[in-house]
Amino acid sequence: MEDCTATTKTVYFAIKRLDQNEEEPSVVLPVALGEDDKVPEVTQIVRDKLGINSSDLILRLRNFRGSLIPMNGKVTQLSNTHSRPLVLEVVRHFQSVQPNPISFELTQYAEPLTRKLQDVEDRISLLEDSIGNIHLNRKDKVHQEISKLENTVNFLRKRIEEAELIEWNGMFVKNPLW
Repeated sequence: MEDCTATTKTVYFAIKRLDQNEEEPSVVLPVALGEDDKVPEVTQIVRDKLGINSSDLILRLRNFRGSLIPMNGKVTQLSNTHSRPLVLEVVRHFQSVQPNPISFELTQYAEPLTRKLQDVEDRISLLEDSIGNIHLNRKDKVHQEISKLENTVNFLRKRIEEAELIEWNGMFVKNPLW
């Protein structure tokens, strides 16, 4: 912050304590801010000036038209005087609205979800039933594979025996006609 003193400007905030049920701004507070200050820095400076240590309180900054603006160093570029300050509202969480309990109902998805759930439950029950018979199924599968291999070996053995019985009788069976 020492090297930013050349770009430090005074910004005036009219403090409106909505957390204490104040309707109008009570005091105008001058705060020195740097143009390059980020939101956490500006927020901490303002909290220190106001003596607000509670993280439950929220700071909302409004311009002279009442629009919300970001609370960063760019507020130093706004035209702002003691007679025309920015409005800083201090509010509690959910002070403006009453939050509803977290609940949602997806009526259009209820039926497909129940069908998918039932399908998953059916698949799980089939798996649970087949666990008891898994060693029998595995044994049957091994026997089938062994019998296929035996058939293949027998076939190859017959072909090799047939090939061994063939004798070489020479190159030509008939006399050549040349």
